[in-house]
Amino acid sequence: MRKNDTGEQLSISRVDENKTSMAVFSPLGGQILELSLNGRQIIGGYAGQDTMAQIFGYTMAPWPNRLADGAYRFRDQFFQVEKLDEDNNANHGLVLKQQMEVISHSADSLTLLYSFGEDKCYPFALDLEIKFSLQKDSLLVTSVARNNAGHSIPFALGFHPYFTLGDKFDITADFSHRIETDKRKLPIGESQIGGIHFDQDSQELASLDDCFYGASEVIINTNGFECSIKSLDNFRYFMLYRPNTKVFDGFSAVAIEPMSHQTNVFNADIASTEIAAGDEKVFSYEIRIR
Repeated sequence: MRKNDTGEQLSISRVDENKTSMAVFSPLGGQILELSLNGRQIIGGYAGQDTMAQIFGYTMAPWPNRLADGAYRFRDQFFQVEKLDEDNNANHGLVLKQQMEVISHSADSLTLLYSFGEDKCYPFALDLEIKFSLQKDSLLVTSVARNNAGHSIPFALGFHPYFTLGDKFDITADFSHRIETDKRKLPIGESQIGGIHFDQDSQELASLDDCFYGASEVIINTNGFECSIKSLDNFRYFMLYRPNTKVFDGFSAVAIEPMSHQTNVFNADIASTEIAAGDEKVFSYEIRIR
């Protein structure tokens, strides 16, 4: 793997019927760096030096994607994120540059933990535990958010894995709705659709940076593999993003991002994200070879 900014790297593996599956992670931001299932490489090593430039494989919490003006209100309190992008948004949450604690690491699974509460723009005591587990034919990602604050708090979650594509590919899903956005990529409405079907010749790929809902599964079919990214628990939305710069050596890429809530939810509907005092919420998805 090319050296980059991921820091420590931890691997897991599993053999089923003489077929090897392997995954590599970084505790920095809970990144998924590489994934092969049954000998088929689905996520390759990052081609550049700065994985932050493409949010390569990171965990997005306590909000996914953009937060308008980096600000929100909760229980009559105002919270402000200091660092904003060129569109005046705070992007991809607070875990990106945080080192997660390794709770357990076995041959075929890895569990990471991050405890919120020290950041003044999200001063809520919440433990986020993420378990990556290789199953037969799949990588299962299970997250548990535990509210230790003594009162209800907001929390939303997303993941940002990239997938390798060959010269010929299909991306399909039975989505019923697409989220419409303004020039800052903030939601302003939605439209009904009859699913999606993109291939290497689809003009939409040139500007693909869209959120969808209405289906629990996205399927990628390439020359080298067919896989699905499937929501199992509490991921209602998928963000699909086609980068215009190189992510993998020799391969094009697409990000397929399971999200519990859509972009800017802390401003649009923060009540929908609340976890009650003492409660926990489970979020899970899997990447499965077909």
